[in-house]
Amino acid sequence: ARPADAGMTLIELMVVVVLIAVLVRSAAAGIRSLAKSDLRSSAAKMAGAVRYLFDRASTTGKVHRLVLDIDKGRYWAEVSDDRFIMAGGRETEESRQKEAEKLAKEIEDAKKREDEKAGLDAMQARYKPEPFRPKRAQFGAFKEMVVKPVDLKGALIADVYTPRLAEPLEAGQGFIYFFPLGMTEAAIVHLTDKKREAFYSLVVHPLTGRVQIKNFKVEPPLEKQYDDDGKEIVP
Repeated sequence: ARPADAGMTLIELMVVVVLIAVLVRSAAAGIRSLAKSDLRSSAAKMAGAVRYLFDRASTTGKVHRLVLDIDKGRYWAEVSDDRFIMAGGRETEESRQKEAEKLAKEIEDAKKREDEKAGLDAMQARYKPEPFRPKRAQFGAFKEMVVKPVDLKGALIADVYTPRLAEPLEAGQGFIYFFPLGMTEAAIVHLTDKKREAFYSLVVHPLTGRVQIKNFKVEPPLEKQYDDDGKEIVP
C-alpha cells in the first residue's frame, strides 16, 4: 500500500486526463446537437410560413411577401392591395441603392405637393392639374396571427437568393413574393448557427410553393436556371 501522502501515479493521472477529455467532448457534442436542433426548428417554422403565404396569396388574390431581415435575424409577412409588377433585370447593390434614392425622392416630392396644396384654398387644391404618376404598390403588415413576426432563436439568416438577384443577399432586407395565381419566386434561404459552423437550406419551388429543407448549404444556381423537378432550363 502507498503512503497516505503519496502523489498520483502516472497511470492515475492519465485516467483523469482521459475522463476530462471525454466529458469535454461529450459537452461539445451536446452543444452542437442543441444548435442543430434550433436550426431544424427555425427552418421548419420558416418553411411553414412560406407554404402558408403561398396558399394565402392564391385564395385571397392579393400579393404577399415574406420579409427577411438578415441583420436583425427576424422575418414577418406583408400584403398589398395594389397591383404589383416586379422590375425587370437582376438586382445588384447599385440598383438597390438607386431604387432607395428614387423612393426617397418620391416621398420628398409628395411632401412638397402636400405643402403646396396646404397653401391653396379648397377649390384651387381640388382642380389644380398634376402630371400622371404611376402608383407604387404599398405593402402593409400582415394581420393574421398565423404568421406573426418571428425573432430567430439560436439561428441566423446567412443569406437569401432569388433569380432576380445578381448574387445572394447577405445584409439588409430580402423579400420572397407570392402571387395570386398560385406562384411564388424560386428561392434559397440559408440558416446558420451563431458560429456559422452548421447550415440548413430552404429551397422554395415556384410552381407548387413546396419547400425542401436540406441539412447542408445548397449553392444557388447563379448562372443556370432549374424547373420544379430540378432539371436545367435551356433557353
